[in-house]
Amino acid sequence: MRKWLLPFLLLAAAACPAPADVTPMIHVDPRAAGRLGALLGGGKPGAPGGDAPARPKAARAHVMKDGEQLGGPAATGRPGDILLENDEVAFVIDQLASSTGFAESGGNLLDAADAHTRKDELGQLFTYFGIFPRQGVYDTLTSGTGEDGSAWVEARGRELLEPRVTVTTRYTLQAPDRAVLLETTLENGGDAPVTIPSVGDAVQWGGAEKVAPGKARGFKGPSSGAFVGGVGRFASYALTSTEGAIDGISGSSWTDTAQRKNVTLDPHGGTAKYTRVFVVGPRADTASLVAELAMAAGEPTGALEVKLDGGTLGTGEVLSLMPVGGTEAMTLAAPYAAQLPAGRYEVTIPGAGGAKGTADVKRDTAVDVSLEVDARATLTLGCNGPCKLTVEGTGGTSTPDFGPSHASGPARNQVTTRGDAVSVLVAPGKYLVTASRGPEYTLDVTGVQLATGATRAVTLTPKRVVDTAGYIGCDFHQHTVLGADSPVAKGDRVVSNVAEGVEVAVASEHNVIADLEPLVRGMHLENEMVAIAGDELTTDASRKPWGHANVWPMTADATKPRGGTPALRDRTAKETFDSLRASMPGDWVLQVNHPRMGNIGYFELLHFDAARGVGTGDGYDARFDALEVWNGRNVGSRDGVIDDWRALLRTGHVVTPTADTDTHGIVGWEAGYPRTYVRVADDGNLATWDASRTQDLVRGVKVLRDVVLTNGPMLRVTANGAPIGGIAKGRAVTLEVHVECAPWVDVDTVTVMHVRSGLQEKEVSRPVALAPTSTGAMAADLTIPAAVRADDALYVVATGKKPMTPVLAGDPKEISPWAMTGALWVDADGDGKSLAR
Repeated sequence: MRKWLLPFLLLAAAACPAPADVTPMIHVDPRAAGRLGALLGGGKPGAPGGDAPARPKAARAHVMKDGEQLGGPAATGRPGDILLENDEVAFVIDQLASSTGFAESGGNLLDAADAHTRKDELGQLFTYFGIFPRQGVYDTLTSGTGEDGSAWVEARGRELLEPRVTVTTRYTLQAPDRAVLLETTLENGGDAPVTIPSVGDAVQWGGAEKVAPGKARGFKGPSSGAFVGGVGRFASYALTSTEGAIDGISGSSWTDTAQRKNVTLDPHGGTAKYTRVFVVGPRADTASLVAELAMAAGEPTGALEVKLDGGTLGTGEVLSLMPVGGTEAMTLAAPYAAQLPAGRYEVTIPGAGGAKGTADVKRDTAVDVSLEVDARATLTLGCNGPCKLTVEGTGGTSTPDFGPSHASGPARNQVTTRGDAVSVLVAPGKYLVTASRGPEYTLDVTGVQLATGATRAVTLTPKRVVDTAGYIGCDFHQHTVLGADSPVAKGDRVVSNVAEGVEVAVASEHNVIADLEPLVRGMHLENEMVAIAGDELTTDASRKPWGHANVWPMTADATKPRGGTPALRDRTAKETFDSLRASMPGDWVLQVNHPRMGNIGYFELLHFDAARGVGTGDGYDARFDALEVWNGRNVGSRDGVIDDWRALLRTGHVVTPTADTDTHGIVGWEAGYPRTYVRVADDGNLATWDASRTQDLVRGVKVLRDVVLTNGPMLRVTANGAPIGGIAKGRAVTLEVHVECAPWVDVDTVTVMHVRSGLQEKEVSRPVALAPTSTGAMAADLTIPAAVRADDALYVVATGKKPMTPVLAGDPKEISPWAMTGALWVDADGDGKSLAR
């Protein structure tokens, strides 16, 4: 193996390369002659003893018909899109009268899969011009074939913010290749020069976890190297430049790349062109990607087959291939046979005591390696009802990793289930299994010891013990593959909600009206949860974006692009809110999401002035019903947004606080942590839910405003007998506080907070001594006096110091118990109102 190829090799668990290691530039030609791509006995070049390969069929490009869609958890292509395929791989370019995610038009790469498995895990890929979401917006889409057996699709349009600049992207697929060539040309038709900040692509990786040379699996932040890619459960992908290194910035599930920066287009026809290659690996591992890149670069390769003697690997396990003398390993997934760059490798079964072997892979030859494997044990996990089962290794046994974190069923060290039993293969040893079902339920815990080859079934039963009667647990902000920036399949999102005890979930994709309720009923989970259609209004593509806001309930129209979402680009918030009120019948909730989240925050972008309780930016509109004060794990910004909410109330803007997850994942980004409990008339049989009950939920948010925001504790509070959202009379106020939680949730302090500033007593804290209840919960009752000088509003906060492990994992500050009520208004002067309530 050539030394410069070693930095291609990576594995999430491997150590990063030393600072002196450099990923060199590489020229990649997707049409490299003599592509080896052969597994042992495959009958292709490089497979010793194989027959001469048959001439591959020509690549094809045609309008996709019903029944031709790709499968897999992230597939969103539909009839009318363009299918570009050969005998090895298949790609879907979406039709013009459509768009998804943050792409502002069709003509972009939507799905990608191996042609045999046809399982897609890509979110989407579209052009990116240095400032998100600058991109090509296409209005023409054509396709055809070449005399050399290739097929192509060409999208032509304009740059999002520079209409003088024409953007043309051509996708070309050769007959034998596993990679599509993307060529984008920008042409300036104006009479003045135009500078584009950078040229590259925005990639939403969907169900594939990011990988890059020198980076851990799922990394965030900058990367620079020969490629950036993703590996899922069924597919693997890599994006590489034909010009050398490809730079990128990555977030939770996305990468924005830059191949060249500060590209200036001369007036009257000045052009710039950039080219890149998008590879689909034949397996869900990094060895697939490395081999394809090596073959495309003309590097020598050979075949390796690893034989496992005595057993098989466990659920989610892969082999490790470390180049001798290298610093980064490749992963190798079943069937453990692959074409690899020529070189010497240490082949290892990861984990304590894993078997090792050595393989010398030589050009155009095949080699076998045998590894002894202890027979795995079979652990079948289930609950009496929906639940989440967390598996931890104990007594020296490693905690298992069942695979990517965005799936229901086995994922990382958890099994999320709607009640059906799930079997996993694990290494022999000792394990602790914890069953949970959200903060209203106890944990059911058992220890398991498994011998080699053993089979064990465990059925656990978390019990509901926390009294939430009169309230319903809601998560108003969630995402799936329908919005392209989440890897979670629709069915997996439903299961993740019921497993965490979420009773009402609002679909809030970016500029997509989505309705998961038919899926809930199709999965026979209507007794467990209700799904409400909504839309996260997302203004990133406007010249002057104003942030994100949720609207629910809405009606999805499958005949319209994005389900009939309203037009947003270059509309102010006021214009948008006016349009919604003119076009949407009935009553509905408008919620401002994550208002302080930088360049997607309403209060940041429209310059909210806390002293005046109003945004000073153009188009600010105060007519929103709810404010998301707590967004998922973002506890660092929570207090600041609560201060904004206090400013709104203090200046007469009555608004309801909410807590949502904004979840784009499953493990580590659990639905319902946090959630908002809303007072409703009927919190009973969910299977009988109808439009009238949705309207009652709307009333609970907009009129009653009796809400509790929590990731664990439940609060019931009255002030002089008035409930949360009500008005207490008099300057002397007595609060009756009942705090209740499951035994695994800790609460040690309750604090009464005042909305108004400048008072002699802004807050009163009391220690909490929890005691068991007859149902099995832990609870305490407190009576707390609070004096006010003038009309005010109070709210109550409950906190605990003990992180909620193992149900949640992460930074202790993010997973420690915390709850907050909505406002309790105080009418000090007896005029029947308080702070506009």
